[in-house]
Amino acid sequence: MADKRVFLGFSLTPKQAQYIEAIQQQLPISIRLVPSDNLHMTLAFLGQASNKTIDALILRVDALNKPRFKVTLDLIEHWQKPKILCLKGTASDPNLMALAKTAQLIAQQHGLHQSEHHYNPHITLARKAKVMVNDVTFQPILLQPTVLHLFESFAGTNGVEYPILHSWSLSDINSIK
Repeated sequence: MADKRVFLGFSLTPKQAQYIEAIQQQLPISIRLVPSDNLHMTLAFLGQASNKTIDALILRVDALNKPRFKVTLDLIEHWQKPKILCLKGTASDPNLMALAKTAQLIAQQHGLHQSEHHYNPHITLARKAKVMVNDVTFQPILLQPTVLHLFESFAGTNGVEYPILHSWSLSDINSIK
């Protein structure tokens, strides 16, 4: 069986996805919007993984303390290198910061991709964006995910698809012990 391209992330509620779509409608038609089914907040891109590695990854995340967190996304940014427009926030919640750090540690332990950047919570709004877009009006959005997902990323017949391979509930514990 071929390796799968995988990442850890959080789904949006239908209401949040609708809200993001309203932001996307204000973007130029020259850029490729991320379809609403694909909207998510990535925790860690892990890259190519074998089924054996994915099984080990699932067991490793099973054993983790996975606390809930809050993050406010309040800024639209253009990221030059990946050519994306994203709705970004600051990882100030210690639970989110700990989850992101642990995800990178797990990636390292399993020989998977590790980010060279500091964790930036964000939702990609559009791809193939060459410049920053101004004049977009929106209210900051508060995300409080209750589930962490292991997603696969592959090129389907209608573009990129992100099926969920595994899910974990986030706990109500106030902080990481």
